[in-house]
Amino acid sequence: MPTSSRHVAMLLLWSALAGVGGALATVLFREIIALCLFLINGQQGWGLVETARSLPAWLRVAFPAVGGLAAGLVLQFLLTDAQRRARVDYMEAVTVGSGNVSARGSLVRCLSSLLSIVSGGSLGREGSMVQLAALGGSLLGQITRMPTGERRLLVACGAASGMACAYNAPLAGTLFVAEIVLESIAMPTLGPLLIAAVIGNELFHHLWNAAPIFEIPPLGFVSPWEMPGYITLGLLCGALAPCFLKLLNLSRAGFARLDLPLPITLALGGLVVGLISLWRPEVWGNGYSVVSDLLRGHWPWQMVLILLACKAVSTSASIGSGAVGGVFTPTLFMGAAVGMMFGMGSHALFGQMTASPTVYAVLGMGAFLASATQAPLMAIVMIFEMTRDYEVVAPLMVACALAWFVSRWIGAPTMYHSGRESAPPAA
Repeated sequence: MPTSSRHVAMLLLWSALAGVGGALATVLFREIIALCLFLINGQQGWGLVETARSLPAWLRVAFPAVGGLAAGLVLQFLLTDAQRRARVDYMEAVTVGSGNVSARGSLVRCLSSLLSIVSGGSLGREGSMVQLAALGGSLLGQITRMPTGERRLLVACGAASGMACAYNAPLAGTLFVAEIVLESIAMPTLGPLLIAAVIGNELFHHLWNAAPIFEIPPLGFVSPWEMPGYITLGLLCGALAPCFLKLLNLSRAGFARLDLPLPITLALGGLVVGLISLWRPEVWGNGYSVVSDLLRGHWPWQMVLILLACKAVSTSASIGSGAVGGVFTPTLFMGAAVGMMFGMGSHALFGQMTASPTVYAVLGMGAFLASATQAPLMAIVMIFEMTRDYEVVAPLMVACALAWFVSRWIGAPTMYHSGRESAPPAA
């Protein structure tokens, strides 16, 4: 075998090992969350929303605040001032760094994220999963003493595996890293990323027995005359997603002006979530279970609007206070709620001439995500892998492309270049 071919084969083997490491890191983080929730509520398989509903009112308020305080204390006392200021996320290690991801910084931040998540913070858990998976790729590159370029690639492979496992979407996980992190869809990197994502996802399925992330009923499209509605929804999501990101930035600036110690700031953010959860416990967590309910049931539009507003405020409070976590899944929630309300309005105006609101909720998820990340191809593939419904692809392409165009036209930053996004994905 020629030397170059042997080199490529070895690189693909290391990519596969990075994928295995990403799957193991994702399973470990999920298991720890499940164990913590079991210790809190004593029920197997309950999520954060069920846990919030089971708690008395005073605990529902106190739990996120105390969790935020604990998460802040972890950051305050386990990291030095220089380590707290330093960026340890994998994106920097892949694009401009040496491919070395700080193990201490990553683990401490993931511990802080864990405390925020299990106490009800309105955060995505996928961010820490991807960060840990990328750390595994970095450690693999350091142990084998790979050159800088290949070490960076292994970090990217770990991230692709973590993203694939978090959303049961190996192709979207690959495109996430290629489109957002590397900003290039080139075959020399795409091959290793695909191998890492697919192998990681398959191993994750074996260990976790994972089902599709959203159980969506068959999507029925009524008529091609609905295309103006899909176009309008894409334009609407393209304009609203930057507003959501601006709200996150305003929250960051507001908490920063308070000039309080980090643990107190995180406790205040948790307190806001706790107070909102007195009225709507659905704001606990990343919003995954609520999106699942939205896609399965018939919610009144007033309730969807209330949940949309409450989730936007609670996520802003959690992220703005400095809690470590992602906004990827909360972004899907926002898109689903906007799409559901748009679909309800269309159904009310045109009756049986339009598809069910669930169809618009699915399209809204994709369009909102495409605008927030400015990665339309990843958003299209992500929603397709979630639904496994080929009929959704054509209208999804239209909605996502237009949402991306609007966000670029107004000059909006992406969620990964807007303020401090701690580990995206983000779950």
